[in-house]
Amino acid sequence: AMNRTTSAPKIAHYYGRLKVATDAPPEVIRAAYKALVQKYHPDRHQGSLRHELLVTALNKAQEVLLDPARRAAHDQWIRQEEIRLGLREPSDASALGFGLRLRLFWTSISIDGLPFAAAWRMHLTAVQRVGFGLVACVVLAALVMTTAVLLRNDDAPHRVAPTLQSSSAR
Repeated sequence: AMNRTTSAPKIAHYYGRLKVATDAPPEVIRAAYKALVQKYHPDRHQGSLRHELLVTALNKAQEVLLDPARRAAHDQWIRQEEIRLGLREPSDASALGFGLRLRLFWTSISIDGLPFAAAWRMHLTAVQRVGFGLVACVVLAALVMTTAVLLRNDDAPHRVAPTLQSSSAR
């Protein structure tokens, strides 16, 4: 029997891309970005497509980490991935308030272009998703009922009027 050593899975995130600590201040992020862009710029590598893609990835990493809301969303995503991979206990998963979680959810969709379902799972706890889903069902049911009542009432004058006319004609 072979004895295999397993290493902890790695999470590819923007901090790693820029080679900075997760608590790095903006000045450090800017400096790391500048150094890496100078090193990997496509002009220094005969217009290499690989280097163009690398610099594009560095641009995105700096853009996200220098925006406080997007950085918070990215940090939350890292925590969720660590929980999913078993690298962190989920006990601290509910530390964020619901309002902040909704803002992060919306930012992930509107600014980062994350698909709805991915942002939904990433930023809301299971209990919050169920509650949100129930509220959405109630609101949808209320809209359907209101529409049905309005349509029924809209038809009512047309059905009642001929009846009144026929009885008054006698």
